[in-house]
Order: sequence, then structure tokens, then C-alpha cells
Amino acid sequence: MTSVPTRTEETAAGADNLRVMEQHEPIEPTHTDRPDFRVIRDRFQRLNRARLARISGDLRPLQQEFLQLLPLLFHINHPLLPGYVDKTTPSGVPDYSPDALALSAARRLAKSFELKKRAYRRFEIQALYLMGSPGTIAYSPTSDFDIWVCHDPGLDPGQIEALQLKAQGIEQWARTLDVEAHLFLVNPERFRQGEHSRLTRESSGSMQHYLLLEEFYRTGVLLAGRYPLWWLVPAEHELNYDEYVADIKLKRYIHSKDHIDFGGLAAIRAEEFYGASLWLLYKGINAPYKSILKTLLMEAYASEFPGIDLLCVEFKRQIYQEQDPDIDALDPYRMMLHKVEAYLSTQESPQRLDLARRSFYFKVNEKLSDPDAVGTPWRREQLTRLVEQWGWPHGKVLRLDRRDEWKLDSVMDERKQIIREFTTTYRFLSEFTRQQGNTTNLIRADDVHILGRKLYAAFERKAGKIEIMYRGITPDMYASHLSFHRLFSEEGDEYWMVFNGVVPASELAVTRPLRRAYSLLELIAWCYFNRILHANTLMGIYTDDTDLTEKELQQVVERLCRLFTDDVLKESSIHELRQPARIAAIGTFVNVGLDPFSSRTRQGRHLTSNRTDALKYGGLFENLALSIDQVIVNSWQEVMTYRYLGVAGLMKCLQDYIKWSPPGSGRPPPSINAFSFSSYRGSAIARRIENLFAGILRCFYGTGDAEYIEYILGIESAYYVLRIEHDTLQYHKVGDMKALFRYLGNPQAHFRRLMFDDESLAENVLPLIYQNNRPGMVQCFYEVRGEQVAVYILDERGSLTMQNKPFYDVVGLIRHYQEFFDCIRERQLLLGQEEVSGETAMAEVQFYRVDSGSDGQKSVKPHSLNQYVKPSGYLRLQVLVSAVEDKPAFSVFCEDREFSSLEYGQDLYRQVAAHIVGLRRSGEAYPIYITDMDLAPNLLNESGNQVQTVRFLEYKKMIEERLLAELQ
Repeated sequence: MTSVPTRTEETAAGADNLRVMEQHEPIEPTHTDRPDFRVIRDRFQRLNRARLARISGDLRPLQQEFLQLLPLLFHINHPLLPGYVDKTTPSGVPDYSPDALALSAARRLAKSFELKKRAYRRFEIQALYLMGSPGTIAYSPTSDFDIWVCHDPGLDPGQIEALQLKAQGIEQWARTLDVEAHLFLVNPERFRQGEHSRLTRESSGSMQHYLLLEEFYRTGVLLAGRYPLWWLVPAEHELNYDEYVADIKLKRYIHSKDHIDFGGLAAIRAEEFYGASLWLLYKGINAPYKSILKTLLMEAYASEFPGIDLLCVEFKRQIYQEQDPDIDALDPYRMMLHKVEAYLSTQESPQRLDLARRSFYFKVNEKLSDPDAVGTPWRREQLTRLVEQWGWPHGKVLRLDRRDEWKLDSVMDERKQIIREFTTTYRFLSEFTRQQGNTTNLIRADDVHILGRKLYAAFERKAGKIEIMYRGITPDMYASHLSFHRLFSEEGDEYWMVFNGVVPASELAVTRPLRRAYSLLELIAWCYFNRILHANTLMGIYTDDTDLTEKELQQVVERLCRLFTDDVLKESSIHELRQPARIAAIGTFVNVGLDPFSSRTRQGRHLTSNRTDALKYGGLFENLALSIDQVIVNSWQEVMTYRYLGVAGLMKCLQDYIKWSPPGSGRPPPSINAFSFSSYRGSAIARRIENLFAGILRCFYGTGDAEYIEYILGIESAYYVLRIEHDTLQYHKVGDMKALFRYLGNPQAHFRRLMFDDESLAENVLPLIYQNNRPGMVQCFYEVRGEQVAVYILDERGSLTMQNKPFYDVVGLIRHYQEFFDCIRERQLLLGQEEVSGETAMAEVQFYRVDSGSDGQKSVKPHSLNQYVKPSGYLRLQVLVSAVEDKPAFSVFCEDREFSSLEYGQDLYRQVAAHIVGLRRSGEAYPIYITDMDLAPNLLNESGNQVQTVRFLEYKKMIEERLLAELQ
């Protein structure tokens, strides 16, 4: 154990310090209102030494070694000792000399270690304090060490950073000794002014100040360095603490190098009770019994506001009154229990009082029902007296000692009481703060927001959310047998129930289910995450007419065990709570209990088809993904379950999945981990769903322009367009293939990039040509299919025009399109249309041919005229389109001859076709191509200076098809 603080080296500035008084002295006031400070300090020091002795007796050897070395590590900088940063790191603890135990511990770490005495001109580490349960009745072998490292307020930022690195290094070394230590750097001056470090998992940040200080004064143990000045201020002067301190300093009753002044407790504000309640509820999520007593203490304090009888003041009062203070009577946790008991007795709350006593009993953790249990004699003795005072029968003590064996019903009832207690205290303190008219301007809004998120995640009920029952109550509630029953409500809705043990249908009316849910997977997840169900649990299914099998049920559980290991619900970090909740772990189960081939399977038949896409399976284009169940653990440690049915459910699942991490965040959600065990094609179905989600992630993440991308997906006989709007996924059902082509031909406000699902149009040319799509250019793709040619044109904004034509020759096809585009480009330039909403209007025209290989795979190659030798002469054909009473009117110019719909009406196209055929020397009826076109502005949806090329192509296609019909 570390030595009791004595004196530093003779050369240190400790010559003015007062020596510790080892003998008892009566208080002899030097003034009618002033005690002998040396005597008072001696009493505190004797109590401090007694607590240190108890701490030493409680600790394992490695824990003892940690505390023996800790003051030495901050007193010197030695490269062989833990936490070393460099020789300039702040060091030196006043009134400290390492004893033989500390030096021996240092030599065990480094055999060559030798302490070199030095004169400290300045002690940069003013004191080390251990606070919390060590040395009290509430200490347990699993308790952690919270240590305040109080440093010189004059340290510069670089020195503080080095000291922080040293503290972190010591924490890491402590973990190698199986010691959980949290070292907090404290600037006493800033602390006194109410400044606090950032909120962390172990630091309450700005949530509390005076209430934290109050706990420090009654639980803090001085390991080395200066004592708190608060010791020397009598309890009756707590309200005028600052004036009293100023007076004794002015009259030089104390020396400034003896003590640290953290301030008094006269200014506790009501809002601090709200902050403290949030912090304690946060800590109580995983350790409820540890927080219940503290939250009740806050409630008791608030009930006395503003004249609060603080425990630390009562603690000090007794030390002032007793020459030899009783360490047991001044035990901070016993004092807290008695304060809470007195408060609850006045409230006539027997259930809350019993819960408070249970919490204390669990915190002390001495199993009184077992006389042979290993424990601490003095703790067992004190706890036995308390249990006798409470009048607890042996059966109750036995039940509490066997908490690890509690069944689910007991755990659920206990959790309900705990949640009810937390809720009651929180509402009381919230209302108290509101009534006092205090705002939370002393508490950082960010801190309140973060803890609010954590409490929301832990306690808020939501549809599909798995409530974790066992936390802090019992390590597990594993069942050897579980029974799953499917039933139907009066409205015909399916739901499931799970029972502990083997429960046949005949016993449902007299047996209480563990839980009900509309989703079977929600039930399974609830059992799994509450440690009721594991891989070895035997599960029975009691239902008629279902595809669910016990084998499938077991496979689902095995997959849950692999996806969600025991550490998946470890406590979320403050850093995660500062961010929106994201997916930490996910499992996706397709068709749980549903076989899409069930009718055929029962008949011993299997459907085979060349069309194997699970979303468009077979000749009937069936969707085999009948249901999707997802289990998600998010970064706030919520466990959520979701169920989706059919095509609409699949789309909703995609939307919800993207919401977890929108494209704007720059970070895609993780893989969905899909599985299906219900049919012989289950693996293929799951793989199809997983690949679909992966394809959507590739589409919308990593490009930086997600809102200008669309994803085309085919399900059953319809096609869907997915896009990102306002950072959320939206979808639109466009219909069959014809409807899809119409959609792709719509004019666009901006260039859009299209990506296609890998399997939806695997044999179609559309994904291939859109892979080559570029903004600001017109791209013409042609595919010769015997006597026909399919022409696909993507304009400068990606709008598609598709046309099937009789194939005559490539040269004529390409040349007429080139001339047509040249004419359109000229018209756009004449309109001043240099840019079209950010894209250059038809800056370039490119031609490609689509070829099919021997394996049926299509490829795109740039067009080369040298491949074709057959020339083609053709006439120039210009079309002017105007509007008469919102109806288009056409004028067709063949060289110098004009044909007008005003003149020929419905006979216009026959007249034009006959004229052109008459001009051909061969008289052949090969296709007629329009080479130029002009559209009246009132026919366009765009403004006059934003005419998109696809508009011209629409009219070109329509007129050419009419002319072709006349030719034929």
C-alpha cells in the first residue's frame, strides 16, 4: 500500500508545511469561532489513513501494486516506469516520499530502477485522490478506481497534453494488472469556477458540479499531496465558505502550499439535480442497483431545497465533534442509505424503500444466506445488523443471494420496478427543476442532448424494439426448452407466442407466455438478446399448416449466434452518441417460415426454369422473396426488428436501410447479411437480395452526386426507378418494358446517370449502352438484327429515344443522323443555348455499334465507316412543326417542294412518301430519313433557350414511322 503522505525532501518547499499530528489533541479554539486547524486536519488524516488501510485489505496483490506505484509515477518521470512520455512531463507531488513498498514495486517492473532524489522548485502535481466506493462497505472486487490528478493551474497546453498522455499510459498499464482505473486531470482553479472536461463514458462533464464536489468531499481518499481546504471550514460556515476562507488566509492561519481549494457548497442550483439525474440514469442502464441509491439521494436533496442537509456537511460535522471519528459511522454509503431511508419513510413508499435496501444489499454483495461464503468479515457483520433492522426473513435473503438463478418472470418484475423507480425520480427532478424556474445554462446543451439520446435508446418503447431485461439484474436466463405457437386474432391476423418449457396447445389457456409478437423473428430475437435462447435450447413448433420447421428455426438461431456475439451489446461510447444512430450489426432473414414453392414441395415437384432471377422467377415472373425480417443492433445499442412483406415490403426495406446512413453521410451502411432456410432455393434467394442491396450501395455511394443517379430494378413483370431525393431513397413504379422505355425518353432538367440491377435486364442492351452514357453529348447506338436495325439515342441529358427500322445500309443510317444532329446543333446555337442547365448542349455526337458474340454476350464498339462500303444517296427532308390551337401542324420540305398539313390534312404523309419514291430512280421503298427539324416554342415544356435534343427526336421518330407505314 502507498505510504501515508509525510514530508518531501528537505530541499523542497515543504519547510513551511505543518507536520501530521499523530497524537490526539482536544480542540482549543484560538478564537471563539475558530477551531485548531492542526487538530481538525489530524482527524481527517487519521480517517483517511483508516480508509487507506481498508482499501489495502480489500485489494488483490496487483491492485495493491497499482496504488503503491501511482503516486511515484506522478512524482517522477522515469523511462522504465509505466506512463513515461518524456522528461519534461509535469511531475512532483508535494509532501510525498515513496516508501519501501513503492520502491520495491518499481524495481519489480524495472530491476535497474533507482530513485534519484531531486529538489523540486515547483510541484506540478498538487495531489492525487481516489474517490467512490473503495474503502467503503459498498466496495466490490469489480469496482473501478476513479482518480483525480490535480495539477498546477499554471501548466501550459503542451504540458497538459503530455500529462494526459501519461495518464492514458498509466490506465493502459493498469489494465494489464486487471485494474480498471480512470484518471481525470483536474485544474483546481478552473474546477472551482465550474469548468469541466468533456462528457465521456466515465466523466459527467457539465451535468453536475456541486453535487459531484459533494460526493468527492465525503468519498475522496487522499493518496498523496495536498489536502482539501474544505476540511478546515466548519460545517456552520458552509454557507459563507468564501468569506471564511478569505479571512483565515488573510490572517495567515493556513499556508497556501498546504492545501487545495475546490470551493464550498453554498451555491447548489436546482438545475444541477436535473443534470445529475440524467447522468445517474445513464450510468444505471447497465448497473441499475448502483444508481438507484444515488438517484434517490438526489430526490431527497431536492425535497429539502434550498436548505439541503448535505451528507458531506454531516460527515464533516461529525469529524469536528468527535475526537476519534468512527470509520463505520462515517461510511459514505451507509450515510447515503440512512438518508434515503429517512426520506422514503416520510413519503410512505414501502415498495421504493424495499427496492433501495435491495439495491444496497446487492451493491455490498455479501451473500448472508451462506455462512461459508468468502467475504469481508466487517462488511458481513454490518450488513447482517442492517438486515436484522429491516426485518428481512431468511427466505428473502436466500432469494436475493440466488439472483443469478432468477427465472424470467422474476427478472421481468424486477426490471419493471427498476424502470418505474427511474421514471418516478426523473419526473420528480424534472418537475422540481421546472418549478424552481431554473434553466440549464450551466449545463452544456450538447451534454444534455447526448445523455438524452442514450436514455431514449435504453428506455423508450418502439414497435419492433427488443427490450433488454437482464441488464444489471442477472447474467442470463437461458431456457432448456421453448415452445413456439402460431395463432390468429379475431380479425384474422397471424401472431406468435413463446412459452418457457414444453407447452402443448392444450395448455395454452392456463400457461402464461413469455411474450407475444406478430413476427416470429421478433420473438426469436427477444429470446436471444435477453439470453433466454442459445444454440443448445430445444425448440418446439406447435402450429398447423405452416412451412416452418424445427430445422429452419435452429438454423436461424445459429445464424443469430454468429452475427450477434456476446459483446455486440457492449456499452455505446459517448462518441457514438454524438452521431446519428448507425447500423453496428445486422442480419436479414428471407422467407422465415415461408416456402415459395410449398404447394409444389408438398406434391414432391420442383419448378425448374431458365429464368432463375428470384425476383422474376420462371415464366410467370414470380417474386420468391415473400418476406424479409431484419434484426439490427445500432450504435446506440438499440436492438430493432423489422418485418417486410411482398414487393412493397422490399421497397420499404430498401428505404429504411438507406435511412440508417444516407448518401450524404459519405458512409454506406454495412452488408445486410442475408439468409434463407425455408426452401431448396433459399440460398439463391438470399444471395439475390444481398446482391440487390449491394448494387444499390455501389450506385448511390462514393460518387458525390447521388441525387443525379437513378437505379432501374425489375420485380415480377414491372420495373421500378429508385432515386435519392433530399438524402432519402424514393422509388417509382413505371410498369412493363414499354412503360420503362417511355420513362427513359422523358426530358430531364439535368443529366442523369442510370444504373441497372445486375439481373433485371441481364439480356437487354440498355445496361450496356447506359454504361457508356456521358453528359453533354449525343450518343447513337445501333444494333443490326437481320433485316431490322434497332437505334438507341441518348441525348445530352441522358434521355433515351429508341426506334426499330428496316435495315438498308449503315452509311445512310449514320450520315442522315449526323446531318440531323448538325442541324439541331445549329438551331440550339442560334437560340443562344450554349449550356443546358449546366450541360453543354450536344457538344459532341458519337456513334456506336452493338455486336453479339458467339456466347450471346453483347458488346459496344465505336462506329467505323470503313466496315461498310455500300453508299447511299438520299434527299434532304426538313420538317417544321408549329402549333394550331394546341395541336401540332406540320410542313415538310423535300428539297424545294413543300407539303403542309393545312393543304393535305390526314393525307400529308402519303403525299410525301409518294413524292419521295417518285424521285428515286430505283423506285425502292427503303426508309425515309428526316435530316432537319424545327419546333415551335409553344410545343416545348422547356423555356425557349433550353430545348432538349430528345424533343426533336420524338417528332422525328413519329413522322418517320408514319412515312414508313405509307411506304409499306
